[in-house]
Amino acid sequence: MREKATPLTSFGRANYLLLGQLFTSTGTGAILATAAIFLIRSVRLPPTEVGIGMAAVGVISFAALFAIGPAVDRFGPRKVIIISTILAATATACFAWIDSLVTFVLFESVSNSALLGMSVGQRALIGRVMGAGDRVRYQAYSRSVSNVGYALGTLAVVPLLQADTHTAYTAIFLGTAVIIGATVPCTVKGPYPETAPARKSTRMAIADVRYVVMAILCGLLTARSKILTVAVPLWIATHTHAPLGLTGFLLFLNTAVVVVLQVRFSRGAADLAGASRVTLFGGASFVGAFILIALASTTTTGVAIAMLIAGIVLFTLGEMWTAAASWTYSYELADPALQGQYQSIFALGRTGGNIVGSLLASVVAALAITGWGVVAAVLLSCCVLTAVATPANRAVGLHSQVE
Repeated sequence: MREKATPLTSFGRANYLLLGQLFTSTGTGAILATAAIFLIRSVRLPPTEVGIGMAAVGVISFAALFAIGPAVDRFGPRKVIIISTILAATATACFAWIDSLVTFVLFESVSNSALLGMSVGQRALIGRVMGAGDRVRYQAYSRSVSNVGYALGTLAVVPLLQADTHTAYTAIFLGTAVIIGATVPCTVKGPYPETAPARKSTRMAIADVRYVVMAILCGLLTARSKILTVAVPLWIATHTHAPLGLTGFLLFLNTAVVVVLQVRFSRGAADLAGASRVTLFGGASFVGAFILIALASTTTTGVAIAMLIAGIVLFTLGEMWTAAASWTYSYELADPALQGQYQSIFALGRTGGNIVGSLLASVVAALAITGWGVVAAVLLSCCVLTAVATPANRAVGLHSQVE
């Protein structure tokens, strides 16, 4: 009972970072719900140009991560978070002046890269000021808070999106800029790390083969987000008798379960052995989920609804287990003196995972039930390989870096 009642205030000044995360995720949710509609309805960009612009932004943001990591290690995570927050808020406010593909790519690239700077900076900061058990628990709370923020941001813009005017879109962007900017005082009030610890190795993080492999494998597992938001809705619409409205309910169910249970499901991943174990649990959950979702296309409406709901619950369990394990891997296998570089490498893996997720969604669309088998095989393989590649303890991981 004492463990269950562990107060959120036990994080001390890091609670301010959680508040900042709530602000950031609320703003991100608002922009995600608005951006595509704004570009097509107000700026009048063709859908093909929107796609090209999004791809260009992705490439630029991917490249920015190579500079973000070293900047965090050189100037300190707090400074990078504050500067990145100011850039993100400013670029978001400038969305109101987007009038072409070029200005869209410019402002969105600055905003997206700055948000990555905030994320990497915060993860590096937590890596410096917290121990292993607290880091995983903090990240679990952070993920729950982020899901609440995404939901709040998405709901808040509904009336303005319904208005569908340039003034309404401008109000969304300016309001979102203010909300994101509120992260600055939260960071200032947050924890202040001591001098960075001595380096364990003279190598750059990108030369740490074990860590790069783990970042790639964990990054591939983040393909799950595109499976949930792209593949599942398309599957429901084209291959099942379930009502289209079920899609929104399933996304809400996923968010609600993460908010309520992520902290509890992270307790078993506080060390490398536990992370390896829950990664395998996650792989088994994904396989069960995809079997249920795939077979929902072969039955009646009522049964299909039940199978889809059960499938999303299993999917969410797998998502929570693998997310918790990835936090442990990202910290425990990193050189504590180079948290910026190491966390940016993990962010690179997540970026690659989003690309793979889109490809896997296309595989499902093309191959139907067979496609779900491919998705299950890919994610299960990643889980097994990640568990196999995990060293027995942290000392082994750091020893491999020194060697």
